[in-house]
Amino acid sequence: MKKKLMAVALTLPLLGGQLALASGGEANVEERIQALEAQIAQLRELLVATQASTKQNAETLKTTQVSASETASGLETAVATLDAMKGKVSDTDFDYGGFIQLDSITSTYQEGKPGNRLIDDFLVASLIPVSAPGASTDSYTNTNIHNKTSRIFFTTKTPTDTGSISTRVEMDFMLSGAGDERISNSWNPRLRHAFVNWSYAPGKSVLAGQTWSTFFNVGALPGVLDFVGPVGTLFNRQPMIRWTNGNYQFALENPATRLNSLSGTRLDDAEALPDIVARYNGSNGGHSYSLAGVIRTLQYEDRSTLAVEGENDKQMGYGLSLAGKFVTDGKNNIKYMVNYGSALGRYLGLNAFNDGYVDAQGNIETIDQSSLTLAYEHYWSPEWRSVFSGSMANADNPSIAEYAAAGGLAKSYQSFHANLQYLPAPGLMFGGELMFASKELEDGRDGDMNRLQFSVKYAF
Repeated sequence: MKKKLMAVALTLPLLGGQLALASGGEANVEERIQALEAQIAQLRELLVATQASTKQNAETLKTTQVSASETASGLETAVATLDAMKGKVSDTDFDYGGFIQLDSITSTYQEGKPGNRLIDDFLVASLIPVSAPGASTDSYTNTNIHNKTSRIFFTTKTPTDTGSISTRVEMDFMLSGAGDERISNSWNPRLRHAFVNWSYAPGKSVLAGQTWSTFFNVGALPGVLDFVGPVGTLFNRQPMIRWTNGNYQFALENPATRLNSLSGTRLDDAEALPDIVARYNGSNGGHSYSLAGVIRTLQYEDRSTLAVEGENDKQMGYGLSLAGKFVTDGKNNIKYMVNYGSALGRYLGLNAFNDGYVDAQGNIETIDQSSLTLAYEHYWSPEWRSVFSGSMANADNPSIAEYAAAGGLAKSYQSFHANLQYLPAPGLMFGGELMFASKELEDGRDGDMNRLQFSVKYAF
């Protein structure tokens, strides 16, 4: 554009000079020649200035191009770095979830106030009050509203050249030793799950950490509103190392022995061997099930004087469990759990029975125990469902001749749950539940508990 303007500027004076020569005299021509020379001089100055400006613009443009090139190079490096970082981060998938739950629980205990308030939060069958021999008791009613069952979890999953590695950490606020109901209800979080699982091949994995015991089929636990549920269910979380190979699972899990003694219940920490668990998971159409067994080494060692070994003994215990779920039609289903063993102990019904007792000679004697749980879940419509559950647990206790304190041992438990749940939106639930539970001791004394529970839950 500048070159075209200069050409026009040079051409116009020349044309003007030609016209002047053609139209005037000699004097007039001389004047016009001088005028043209002056204009040409001006044009030369303009051309020099234009060339200088063009050179400066070219240098500026070159500098700008270099700067732009450096900037582009820097951006490319930054993008490459971000892509590399993104690649490292995107290899690991992060997730979180949980739920918020409010429980309003009104309980009536027929044989007086419980000695432990934990039973006000959820059913712990062993804490159902029974009257003292020959004592007169009055029923006790309590209402408890809490959010302690609310929980949150964090998970990761990372693919590697040797398989997938996943982790999970989960917490809730039950069994908190802090806080009270007077002012703040500030309950501490507690650890539920914390484990790493390495899936090194299809259907094969190694898990290390705390989670549900391999002996416990969580999928067979009825969907009642109570935090744990039936008295006859297995229920246990603990640290372990578990190997899964297809339908088979094998685990070494944390041991703990709990025994009755003539001087009272004792909890000992002298276990030398872990609990050994084996499990098979199977399915057939709408029926999924598990068959599991546990072998336990029960042990105690009296260290009343810490430096000197006192009374001690060791004994073997075992347990068997068959549990599963039948899908009858649509979402309707039946869940069941049958458990039997000598020294099921802490695995059954939140330690409904102890593993055994220490006789007068200081020997461990195990107690045979069994339980049955049945539950039916029915969907009245996509938004309405109910769960009905019945359960029982029994122990074959020794006679008073075999164990002087046998009369005070728990002999049997029963529980029944019936609820109605409204599901208006994904993750949202409003529910009400009736519960009846009972406890009987070996000497015939018993206690009953009736409960009405309302819950609101939102899972995210």
